[in-house]
Amino acid sequence: MRPSPAAEPGAARKPARTARRFWAEVLLGFFCVFGGLALPARGLGPYYVAAHVALGNALVQGLELESRVRLSFVAPREQLAQEPWQATLVITPPGSTPPVQVPMDLRVLMFLPTAAFIALAVAVPLGSLRRHVLVLAVGLPLLELLLVALLAAPMLSFLGGTGPVQAIQLGRATHTLLQIVYRAFVVPPGMTFAVPLLLWDALATWLGRFTFRNSDT
Repeated sequence: MRPSPAAEPGAARKPARTARRFWAEVLLGFFCVFGGLALPARGLGPYYVAAHVALGNALVQGLELESRVRLSFVAPREQLAQEPWQATLVITPPGSTPPVQVPMDLRVLMFLPTAAFIALAVAVPLGSLRRHVLVLAVGLPLLELLLVALLAAPMLSFLGGTGPVQAIQLGRATHTLLQIVYRAFVVPPGMTFAVPLLLWDALATWLGRFTFRNSDT
């Protein structure tokens, strides 16, 4: 009598070997996509920064604060030639007080988490090309909103009293909440990548349930 496949030597190792190969392929795909986006991306910096400077100015344009402080975002060509990923928030107090300039590194705070999300969406198998496209189409706008909100948290705290110019009035609870968000998601460098990971996981789980539910109808 021939032994069953499960009883054959090495049969138990096949699932483990298959799992190792699967995760090796996923990690290889992730680092290839992430590295392809992150490493040679210096030339993308000025365009990426210019787009977000325009977005930031659209949000603060015409904003009338009680303190009469004016806000604007700038990224001059001379600055981009030296720091291609740096935008600057300009805080202009009323009167003759000189403006305060706050540099922001958009590569670390926004571009690299976005590149990590794209790499996850491409490298981890989801069962069909349509699911990958849906994760990117739904996730990238949501991720942009989340990253802008995370970037706004320390800016609002800075404008609310932690910086040299107080442009807005913040309640104690609001100020504490902003500080918690800032220290939890912005200050530790690795935590910035938790946001795209959690968003990808939520979208992948939702797509799996959505597909399963539709297949039963």
